[in-house]
Amino acid sequence: MTETDEVVLRFPARPEYLRLGRLAAADVASRAGFDYEEIEDLRIAVSEMCAMLSSDDGAELTLTFRVEADAVTVGGSSPHARSEATEDLALAQALVAAVVDEHDLSTDGDVSTFRLVKRRAGTTRP
Repeated sequence: MTETDEVVLRFPARPEYLRLGRLAAADVASRAGFDYEEIEDLRIAVSEMCAMLSSDDGAELTLTFRVEADAVTVGGSSPHARSEATEDLALAQALVAAVVDEHDLSTDGDVSTFRLVKRRAGTTRP
């Protein structure tokens, strides 16, 4: 993959399809030159964030993977409001914070979005 490569994946936001997001995250991270632990970290973060946006209401989840010079950025969105229990949300966000360098999750109206950045070991934030 090159610095300009972007991979977009759309699938039903139902729990049984979340594996697609995990597989894509692992593949993109591998192609970006991440080591095993970094690949697993990104896979876990994408899995957790996708789970927070999953629903059974027929919504679609869109993931965008972008390879940068020293990092992979993942964006996700789904057109429905999150209804996570506060303790579940706090636990998921703590897990995500432990495995990626940057993350955010927001809801604007009925669209929930997230953004993750995972940098290769030994790189610093600009």
